[in-house]
Amino acid sequence: MKKAILLILSLFILAISTNAQESDKYEVVYLNNGQVIKGKITDYEPKSHLVIRTDDGRVLRYDIHEIERVQRRPRPDNVAFNGDFNGKGPQKGYHGFVDGQATFASGKYGFSRYGVSTTHGYQFRPWLFAGLGYEYYLFKDQMDKKYSTHTIFGDVRVDFMKSSIDPFLDLRVGYNTGKNMGLMVSPSIGLRIALGKNTPLALNVGMGYSFQHLRHVYYYDNLNNNKGPFYVIDGKGDHNTTIIDMDGQTSGGFTVRVGIEF
Repeated sequence: MKKAILLILSLFILAISTNAQESDKYEVVYLNNGQVIKGKITDYEPKSHLVIRTDDGRVLRYDIHEIERVQRRPRPDNVAFNGDFNGKGPQKGYHGFVDGQATFASGKYGFSRYGVSTTHGYQFRPWLFAGLGYEYYLFKDQMDKKYSTHTIFGDVRVDFMKSSIDPFLDLRVGYNTGKNMGLMVSPSIGLRIALGKNTPLALNVGMGYSFQHLRHVYYYDNLNNNKGPFYVIDGKGDHNTTIIDMDGQTSGGFTVRVGIEF
């Protein structure tokens, strides 16, 4: 699990640094025939020629007599917090998400769970998405008893780049309607990877931590079991058990989500 967390963090940092390079200066070459070429000059001989590499990877060579002038300009900023939408990254308007997810138990009261979720909302700015969502989870307590739960949540997402690879932060806050459940809070970080040009489709991969408030947790001590005590959601037992009702605990776990944006 630690390796997976480090991998997500390294990808997150790599995406930011890679896209930050796109904010460097670039050259604009104006030709005598009216053409305008944008890119990075890689070779220049004042009395002979000029070589420029365009953003789409082409390498073009022009004789000096073909060139009217050359200007150097700042590249349009791809950081989501600056300016308006630029045609890359999440675009303004409705966005929907469908995710598969799993939470791996952590801590004394951790309960593992897995399920699906869907979120629907609006991209207000290049950096800001807000919406509402629904999670369906299958819980398993420490006695391996299964529960199915439903959670309604609000979702706020902050995108960092206006680009095909976009790191993001996501925060879900909602209420779980399952037995003895309650408030749910789930922050995460991840990457949005566009699945093509001029399409809203994207792959989203995220990792974070989920907090699930439990109104009641039961300390379950099987007197004939040498494995020690268990913590369960449902306090039903038998004559070989000692059960203690414990109010207001929080179940934690590392959460992984993979899904499609449309």
